[in-house]
Amino acid sequence: MVEKLFLCFLKFLRNSGNLLSLGGRFTLPQSLLRRLFRYSDANVCIDDFDGGLKVWLSLSEHMQRRIFWMGYYSNDIVGLIDCLLKPGMVVVDVGANIGEISMVAARRVGASGKVVSFEPVTAIADQLTEHIKTNNLSQIMVVRKALGQIAREHMPIYSSCGQNVSDENHGLASLYGEGQGSCVIDYVTMTTLDSALSELAIDRIDLLKIDIEGGELPCLKGAEQLLRRWHPMIIVEVQDFSAKKAGWSVDELFSYLQGLGYELFVIGRKGRLHRLRAEDVTEFQNVFCRVSGETVE
Repeated sequence: MVEKLFLCFLKFLRNSGNLLSLGGRFTLPQSLLRRLFRYSDANVCIDDFDGGLKVWLSLSEHMQRRIFWMGYYSNDIVGLIDCLLKPGMVVVDVGANIGEISMVAARRVGASGKVVSFEPVTAIADQLTEHIKTNNLSQIMVVRKALGQIAREHMPIYSSCGQNVSDENHGLASLYGEGQGSCVIDYVTMTTLDSALSELAIDRIDLLKIDIEGGELPCLKGAEQLLRRWHPMIIVEVQDFSAKKAGWSVDELFSYLQGLGYELFVIGRKGRLHRLRAEDVTEFQNVFCRVSGETVE
């Protein structure tokens, strides 16, 4: 009974924070509540994610806690997706986690579209699958494989690639965490995106999103055929620390994409795009890539 009352209290505070935020224009109340209850270990079900989806969230986990209090974890990417996606499009979500971007994309592309979600960690993929089933999002297909430049079996995947974090964060799982203090959380099969989509008979991609903690460049190199053939829009997380752990540099990733004809933009607040300049590169940024000459409506 006490636990149930506490969950009701949390939801009341969450609803109050949402109202005070005035549609997301003033997020201070939500941010304060998120910090105040940072150490809560409650597990909560909400039924209003992205305007009406049911998801289960652990408030002890970094990303899920932010979704509970703020609405989304990847607010700026969601803002951009709202501008990019139309019914019938095909989206590939690499590093889908519990499905935030996959579910958002599925609602935008509709029943006539398709979302292919790659999530290799068993426990996380199970939660993703449960969210898909609960919300009848049959346009989402889950593929429980890691992606890279080559195919390999039984690869260890680690809790992180060495980031110094202060709380539980399931979004840091990486193939490049081997070393002192690393923790193996699963063993996975790795393939290339070119091979995986060929096996699935996917005939085109409109948007490719990649967030895999150091695996971004190997994934893109393993997708060169589809990048040259379909020229999909790309949203990719670029982080200097994880790139170095994986043995490549941020400049290499930028050069690779530019060599394929892509223009690069930083994804700013609410999805606004700003052309990426050398002096703008920071230790971390979400980057939008489109083939030169194409426009975003």
